[in-house]
Amino acid sequence: MIPRHRSPVGRSLLTVAAALALLVGCSSSDSGDDSGATTTTASEVTTTTALAGVLTPTESVIAGQCLDEVPDPAQQTYAVLVIPCEDPHIYEVYAQTRLDAGAGAEYPGALAVSNDAEAQCFEVFPEFMGVTWEQSDYDIQTWWPSEQSWVTKRDRTVLCAVYKVTGGRTKGSVRGSAQ
Repeated sequence: MIPRHRSPVGRSLLTVAAALALLVGCSSSDSGDDSGATTTTASEVTTTTALAGVLTPTESVIAGQCLDEVPDPAQQTYAVLVIPCEDPHIYEVYAQTRLDAGAGAEYPGALAVSNDAEAQCFEVFPEFMGVTWEQSDYDIQTWWPSEQSWVTKRDRTVLCAVYKVTGGRTKGSVRGSAQ
């Protein structure tokens, strides 16, 4: 995993995604460590997202959608808020890929799955953003199948999203922005 500073928002979504891994079959990680700076408070996120988003199960999220955190902690275990990209948002899903493993393949382990998922997200990042990850003001958030969803749902889907390294919100799509 490539080290990168993680915003508090990224840590929050990582916590949400970890809970999703247990209950819905989704896993998550971003590419950083825990030493990020904060520019947005939790109350600002709650106030903004409570009015703007559509509660959406994580398995229904697709590339091109923008996301915010769910304000109700009880709902954070299985859903995100999908909001119009023209509204201020935290994440933009830029790719949906599949892991190279047959439907009957054994679960290779969380580390192998997360490494493969992150590699796929890093690979398509420059095409989406217009610059390499190292040159960007944005970081990568990934979601990948948990062992449960791998086995029971034959899930091999990976979601790749971008978010501001500084923890701020984005308005509009950042596709091709070279930021």
